[in-house]
Amino acid sequence: MPPNAAYAAGVVGNGSAGSCTDAALNKALSGGGAVNFRCGSAAKTILIGSEKTISANTIIDGGNLVTISGGNSKRLFNVKPGIRFAVNNLTLANGRTPGQGAAINSSGYLDILTVTHCNFINNIATQLGEAGGGAIYSAIGTLAVDKSTFTGNKASIGGAIRILNSNLTVTASTFTGNKAVDSRLGNGGAIYVDGAKGDNGQIIIRDSAFKSNSATAYGGAFFNNVYNNNTTAITNSLFLANSVGGGSNGQGAAIWSNGDPAKGGHWLTNTNNTTLTIVNTTLAGNTASQQGGGIWIARHPKGTIISRSTISGNTAVNSMGGGIVQGDNGKLTLLNSTISNNIGKGTYSMGAGIYVGRNAKATIINATIANNTANWQAGGIFGGSNVSLKNTILANNVAKNGGNTWNIKHNCFEPMANGGNNLQFPMPTDKDCTPGILIADPKLDLLKNNGGLTQTRTLLSGSAASQKGSGCPATDQRGATRPKPVGTYCDIGAFEAAF
Repeated sequence: MPPNAAYAAGVVGNGSAGSCTDAALNKALSGGGAVNFRCGSAAKTILIGSEKTISANTIIDGGNLVTISGGNSKRLFNVKPGIRFAVNNLTLANGRTPGQGAAINSSGYLDILTVTHCNFINNIATQLGEAGGGAIYSAIGTLAVDKSTFTGNKASIGGAIRILNSNLTVTASTFTGNKAVDSRLGNGGAIYVDGAKGDNGQIIIRDSAFKSNSATAYGGAFFNNVYNNNTTAITNSLFLANSVGGGSNGQGAAIWSNGDPAKGGHWLTNTNNTTLTIVNTTLAGNTASQQGGGIWIARHPKGTIISRSTISGNTAVNSMGGGIVQGDNGKLTLLNSTISNNIGKGTYSMGAGIYVGRNAKATIINATIANNTANWQAGGIFGGSNVSLKNTILANNVAKNGGNTWNIKHNCFEPMANGGNNLQFPMPTDKDCTPGILIADPKLDLLKNNGGLTQTRTLLSGSAASQKGSGCPATDQRGATRPKPVGTYCDIGAFEAAF
């Protein structure tokens, strides 16, 4: 029989809770195929006596009643090479391994692992260094996760999931309180990605939430290091109250993303054409000990696009970029987005809203960048001629100037390239943020739900941003049609008012 063929089905139990034992699970798993449970109508936990090796194509369905527990001493499942393995409607808890993937280790190459409506709770991979995946480890395969939760899982890197050269799709799932704990390499509190599968691999996150995850080095929730033509897409998601830091590192409390050309090994093109897109996503209340309280991005020269998203209330404690850091040869396009109330606390902190490194580029279109605070300078944006603004509001950003009485460089550090129709407020005590910028009050409301998937700041009556833009995107951050009223000029900023 071919190695990937399905085998006969197995049933765990005969209808009573007592019949659902570790021995019965072993017997049901022995031939692969579809494995179901008959344990009665009440919830049932099966404490395993040994790690389960999956050597034939297998589908396990727990019927939303069954928990498989490793008793804080054993890995739950180890998948052999080239196997299709699916777990559905199951809780996988208290797995523990001195290796990687305490709930599921899918490192045998070319595996296809599918997880649907499952809960992964308190699984721990204890191997330190560049190893991890507290719940799942996938190497050179494919992992799809749907409608699942990951809570309290821990590993050196990838507190919940570690990806090594595998494709990953996560949909409608929640990651809460997962941790990457290695004191030096603790990257990816929830998810750690080191390359998607092959030159054209994909990392996809949709309709998912990341809350209160933590890492010690990079990527409090999501660490993403991809190669060549790998693409990463994050849509309709939430990153809330994640944290990163504890040592000299501490970058990207919600997201840390980097693109690299691979050198040798599995890769064919050895060039860097990686892309990152973030759409309809909120990054709020995240904290980095160093840079990028919301997101830290670098080396995606083909481009990072952030659109229709809100980055608010994030903090960089000791360095740059309370909301966004774009560095190291990357190119950022930010449009129809709100950057608000982010903080840079460091002694010389700059770019509390957005920090764009000198060797990077940014194009900002119809953004609202307001009420961000830097302890040193550039409360709104740090950048120069490498940053272009169009139809963008810079308002009420604050630079504390280190406690000095200079009262300078609040909204920006120095003049940026003028794409047209920008607005700055209040009257600056230093240079305008772009040549010919309009200096007037946009009259912004507080950040709140005004429709759409992300919070926005409406223009109040009498706003100087009303009907002062041109060449705006066809819709605003909420998805509302521009311009409004039809036949007029569009509004400056991320929000299109109806006056």
